[in-house]
Amino acid sequence: MGELVKTARTRCTFRSAGLVAVAAAAAFSLTACQDGGGKDDDAGSSSSSSVAEDSGAKDSQAQDSGSDGSGSAGEGSPDDGNGSGNGGDGDADLRAKAGAGAGGAKADAGGVKRSACEVGSVRVGLQPTGGSAPVILLKATNRGEERCDLYGYPFVGYPDAQAPIKAGGGRPQAVVSLEPGTSAYAALSLEEGDGAHVHREKRLTVELADRDQNGTGATATVDAPAGAGLALSDDSTVSYWNTTPELALQ
Repeated sequence: MGELVKTARTRCTFRSAGLVAVAAAAAFSLTACQDGGGKDDDAGSSSSSSVAEDSGAKDSQAQDSGSDGSGSAGEGSPDDGNGSGNGGDGDADLRAKAGAGAGGAKADAGGVKRSACEVGSVRVGLQPTGGSAPVILLKATNRGEERCDLYGYPFVGYPDAQAPIKAGGGRPQAVVSLEPGTSAYAALSLEEGDGAHVHREKRLTVELADRDQNGTGATATVDAPAGAGLALSDDSTVSYWNTTPELALQ
């Protein structure tokens, strides 16, 4: 009876020890699994973090690269259009040409084309006033097909003259525009009688002026009306061009 009890106790002891061993092994296995799973999670987290960081860095680099490219294309002064980006050069050139073209079109549309009258297209002659005053008119008629401008006063001379007859008299007009077929007038003052300083001229030379009151180069020869000639002196004057004889005689 005592041996049976002892045997039973021994079996219980073995079973308990076995259960303890199994439990310990299970606990160790569970711990090992948890440790391994933690490492995997850490590795996964590290991997995800690295990928995210790398992706962010690449995105940042891409943005920086895009910014640099935009800056290069936009570089270059507006005057010469030189830039580090080829696209910028082309756009700048096109804008510059378009601006220049627009500006040029406005200037042509809004401006007035000016060209000085020249002897080749303008006929110059003498026209008596029909009055008693010692004066005669110079008449300039545009025989060309385009409008031209008479500036200031004409340069009137004669053979052996030291200088053109000086300007004076008449109402100054900045410019007289002559359409084809129209005329302008300038008054030439004369002397009365035959004084000591009076000389008579049967032929005059006339040169037209440009906008700066410089001669245009060519001269016209004008014959005086029939008779003894025009009585001139150093005091004789020629007026500015005007649109009517009345304005020239004022």
